Amino acid sequence: MKSIIRSFSVPTEFCLVTFIGFGITIAGTLVWLIDHLATIPTGPTALRLDNAGIMEGVVLRVVTLSIVLWIGSVRGWSLATFGLRLSWKGTVAGVLLFLAFLLIQRLLGFLTREVFHSTVDFHRAIALTVPFIILISIVNPVFEEALECGYFFQALQSRGMWITVLASATFRGFLHANMGISGFVFMFVEGLLHGFFYWRWRQLWPLILAHALQMLYSLLPRALAAS
Repeated sequence: MKSIIRSFSVPTEFCLVTFIGFGITIAGTLVWLIDHLATIPTGPTALRLDNAGIMEGVVLRVVTLSIVLWIGSVRGWSLATFGLRLSWKGTVAGVLLFLAFLLIQRLLGFLTREVFHSTVDFHRAIALTVPFIILISIVNPVFEEALECGYFFQALQSRGMWITVLASATFRGFLHANMGISGFVFMFVEGLLHGFFYWRWRQLWPLILAHALQMLYSLLPRALAAS
């Protein structure tokens, strides 16, 4: 098996890693887009989350990331290759990235409401408790930033900055298309912000921290208000 994996070309490896990491999400997004092709929702898009759904997502992400990292160990790359190093500077950068996106999100929220009448509603994040929110806010950022930034950039960097950043941001937006137009726009812009940062400094920790803070900011108030 290892010899077969070592023999893969870079495009074959990229397709394999993308399929393992995001195959289920890609399929689900395509089905959703086909179902809504005639009438892409422009009104509020409610996100229905509960503890069981979060636990399923955590297990899926841990399993798929473990498989991907095993492939990486065979191919000669790992999370360390992507620049996963904790530091105080990286922590400060992550907080600043979070604050920057928070400001951008407010502006984007206004524009998407005015132009598309589209918002993302977290009020239906039903039956969520704080431990599960913290769990997904740790696992999901590591999974997404490691693959959508770290791996994408390693695989595509020879194409140049613009193609790499745009490909990563577009893929991130596509994976969240079921959140409606505003969800796609938010995630695409987040992908651009994280992509340009990562291209310049090649450090994942600030991206993971910023992503985690965004999730906590979005989900924790709902759980605390319901308790």
